[in-house]
Amino acid sequence: MAYAKALREKLGRLSVDMHAITNAAEKDNNRGLTPEELTKWKAMAAEYDGTEQSIEAAERTTSIVDSLANSGGKVDEMQIEQLRAEFQLSPAEKRRRDNEKNPHALAFSNYLRVGENRLSPQDREALVRHNNALGLPPEFRNAMSTTTGSQGGYLIPQGFSDQLEEAKKWFGGIEGTVEKFTTGTGNPFPWPTVNDTTNKGRIIGQNVQVIETDLNFNQVTFNAYIGSSDLILVPLALIEDSYFDMDALVARLLGTRLGRLFNQKCTIGTGTNEPTGIVTAATTSANLLQLLTGHTADIAYANLIDLEHLVDPAYRENPASRWMFSDTMLKLLKKLVDGNLRPLWQPGLTASFQQGAQVLTGSKPKILEHEYVINQDMAVPAASAYTMLFGDMRTFKVREVAGGTTVLVLRERYADYLQVGYLAFQRFDSNLIDAGTKPIAILQQSAT
Repeated sequence: MAYAKALREKLGRLSVDMHAITNAAEKDNNRGLTPEELTKWKAMAAEYDGTEQSIEAAERTTSIVDSLANSGGKVDEMQIEQLRAEFQLSPAEKRRRDNEKNPHALAFSNYLRVGENRLSPQDREALVRHNNALGLPPEFRNAMSTTTGSQGGYLIPQGFSDQLEEAKKWFGGIEGTVEKFTTGTGNPFPWPTVNDTTNKGRIIGQNVQVIETDLNFNQVTFNAYIGSSDLILVPLALIEDSYFDMDALVARLLGTRLGRLFNQKCTIGTGTNEPTGIVTAATTSANLLQLLTGHTADIAYANLIDLEHLVDPAYRENPASRWMFSDTMLKLLKKLVDGNLRPLWQPGLTASFQQGAQVLTGSKPKILEHEYVINQDMAVPAASAYTMLFGDMRTFKVREVAGGTTVLVLRERYADYLQVGYLAFQRFDSNLIDAGTKPIAILQQSAT
């Protein structure tokens, strides 16, 4: 069969191309695939799998046609082409065609598109008959629904794409950078500090009594604030009819909501009835570099050096020392040039500017020999904005109550509405452990 032969030839070409990518990495000191190579390889792998399925469908079509012909059945060329086309359909397309033959599916599709008031009598009758057969109430009063697209109706299979497009927006910077500790309960948790840095020994004469110098103790107290994801109500009809696993989807999105809250409060939380964010704590410590007038939205190479040296070498040389700023600030740093308009973000001028804009993977980028992290909850450069942190990030602590993130599924509470409630929460607090020597410095743009 010519069609299957062409597909097998395509399969061979894909196999050669995929091998070429991995072979190049193997020859290059067995390095891992670059992000670009990995993306290209995955696309080829997906095309390879799809081609294999198409070959299987083509061969199965030929087998069915041959079997029918051998049994004495009459099949004309048009019927053969129809059979071939049907076996090559994607699962989503098969569902769409099946739904086109289903009166309820057609009526429901029209309901989603034009609303209840514009339904034809035939569509209205089909919906009522279907609901009566299932014993469903005539309407749902809820935040999510199967009938309004933006509230979940788009998830009901109507021949739509079987891939759910999930909006994404970067968040992070706190998790994995600062130090987290867990407590078994949420009681106030004091963290003691001591500052003896202003004291040193002294020379004394013979037969002279030594002088008493006490230690200077203090403490930082951690609370356990409750972060909530907010409640999501999902009707059972949506859970049953959706192509996607709604339980898993909602649980993941609730966790993401909490993750965004966690990062925001641990970054810019005020400390009043909420965690103290790292920006707030660093500002309170007054280890501040304020840019001169005229620098509301820019930064210079010298500013980086000044900010770095606001931190004592005892903290600065710690491997946990990092820069922290937004992606907008990273863009400004990459635009820095020398007197000859050559970019600083390259090897040669300084070994520190050399790794590009990697965020998560690969070797860690460095600025002045210190890694950096992107935190989108930090302010972008603007008048009087606090835009950059530098210092020993492990001195900023996040307290989490044992159990971490808890997801609640409330099936009985909303059962009279045929709904399921989803809710997630976590208990946490954060603060800077500063015994008095200011381990983290902060940069503030000029006011004008």
